[in-house]
Amino acid sequence: MNEASLPAVSIRSLILLTTFLLGINLLGCDTTATEPSTEIVVEAYLQAGATLPPVRLSRTVSVNEPYDPTANAVRDAEVRVQQLTSDSTVAATISYSERDSVPGLYTPDVASLVQPQTTYRLQVQTNDEASLTSTTTVPGPIEVVETRNDTAAYQGPNQPAFTVDLPRRGGNSQNVFTFTTVSLLDFQNTPDSTLRQALTPFYADGFDPEEDSLASLRTTSSGLLNEGNFERNADDTITIDLPWLAVAFFGPNEIGVNVVDDNYYDFLRSQQVQQGGFAPGEIPNVIEHVDGGTGIFGSYAQAVRPVLIQSPNRTGNGATEASSSRTPPHGSP
Repeated sequence: MNEASLPAVSIRSLILLTTFLLGINLLGCDTTATEPSTEIVVEAYLQAGATLPPVRLSRTVSVNEPYDPTANAVRDAEVRVQQLTSDSTVAATISYSERDSVPGLYTPDVASLVQPQTTYRLQVQTNDEASLTSTTTVPGPIEVVETRNDTAAYQGPNQPAFTVDLPRRGGNSQNVFTFTTVSLLDFQNTPDSTLRQALTPFYADGFDPEEDSLASLRTTSSGLLNEGNFERNADDTITIDLPWLAVAFFGPNEIGVNVVDDNYYDFLRSQQVQQGGFAPGEIPNVIEHVDGGTGIFGSYAQAVRPVLIQSPNRTGNGATEASSSRTPPHGSP
């Protein structure tokens, strides 16, 4: 999936993010951070088993200004990510460099895979001597060992369900899940009128073409699902039903089953409480884990499976006349 994984969704609010997930794809709006002076805003999402992602740095703006991470980019900063051992010593340090084409976006100088159940520390030093640090512990790997009802009628009795295997968290902590759904319809070559016919009822009822775009609904999210809501199976796996809210389009979909770290969990629930798909730097009261700034340096693990969602009022694949893309897109949670 892409760099801004695990999107939170709404119509208007339910469509403004992205994002875990996914991707990449965070939209600005007029709600801004309320701090009287500017702060550094960090945005980075580490996915277990993937390469280290870019890190975006910007600054908050006054309450009367729209937040634009590019216009308010932090330039020429010293950025590095450290991989820590279990006793917090540094096992590896990866330096980052700013992209010439995207102000404030820093990418790793060398490719490095994100290890599950490992702690990473971000360190930022700006040219005006401001500093920022944040740590994330990447969740353990998640595996889908069984998929039930991978072809299902929307809101029908046979709801898609995924049985997942993943490590237990220590102490009294529980795993927190979110589903990310990416429609595999061909958005590039299919007319908007046809794509609108493929919207599921909830999204069709709330869609306003003057304010929203169909492309913004391509990736949607279930919101947060706590492990305590599900029973462990006899073999210690967990079976989770796919919430219908996570499906915006009939037809072929790519379902990401994600388990998130504490940083991502607190960031997403900050969005949900304030009923908005806000980007880092826009949420007035974000629950954050950043020293010297605001935003998110979070992580997640993901397993992906295809699902076909049929319209209950149609025969065939339920995608109306919209065709699926030949190459599945990769987006974040």
